[in-house]
Formats: sequence, C-alpha cells, structure tokens
Amino acid sequence: MLDLWLAVAHHLLVFGMAIMLAMELAYLRADPVPLGRLARLDAGYGAVAVLVGIVGVARIVWGAKGWAAYADNPFFWAKIATFTVIGLVSILPTVRFIQWGRAVRSDPAFRLPAAEVVRVVGVVRLEVLLLLPLVGFAAAMARW
Repeated sequence: MLDLWLAVAHHLLVFGMAIMLAMELAYLRADPVPLGRLARLDAGYGAVAVLVGIVGVARIVWGAKGWAAYADNPFFWAKIATFTVIGLVSILPTVRFIQWGRAVRSDPAFRLPAAEVVRVVGVVRLEVLLLLPLVGFAAAMARW
C-alpha cells in the first residue's frame, strides 16, 4: 500500500509542477506582471520540484520494485537527466524574478524590460516542453 501512496503523491506533484509552469506563463503575459505572486509561485514550484525528488527517492527505497528495477533501466536515467535539465533551466527565470523584485522595491517606477520578459517566457516554455520527454521516459521506464 505504501508503494501506491508514493506513486500517487509522485504523480500529483509532477502534475502540480506542470500547472505551476502554466500559471507562470499566464502571469508573465499579464499587464502588469504580478511580480509578488510570480515570485511566490516560482518558490512554490521549486519546493514542489524538491518534493518530487524526495518522493521519487522514497519510491526507489521503499517502493515495491526497489533499486534493482531502476539501476539498469536506461529510461530511468533519461528521466533523471531530463528532470535535472529542467531544474537547471529553471534557474534563469528564478534569478530574473528575484532581480525584478529587487528593482521594483528600489524603484517603484521600474518596468520590466520587454526583451527580458520574452526571454524568460521562452525559458519557461522550454521547461514545459521538457515535461513531454520526461513523461515519455517515465512511461517507458515503467514498462522496461
């Protein structure tokens, strides 16, 4: 039964990440961009990503399959690599949100540079796109 609960938690957290990325894109399209909400959402996204990793490790340690089922599975490693790339790519938007927040606090008249917003939107879209192979690797991994 623990395996089932861990699987459910893992999947819900990944779906939560996808929803949070969609919300980030929506906030970035707003005029004006709600920086406070965007920064809190991004922090939540980071926390959920950490929880995905923790629950994933718990599934490996305490789940029904155990480490042996994952160690030689190339799709598992592809999924881990993709998740890592998503995490690394997500650094740029997080840094921008922090910089923009500081700029607004120091100068309330600060306006987000349009070119930077476009760049951040592109990076968040890349994160969303990378969820596609991540899900594909997860499905292939389960069938290995």
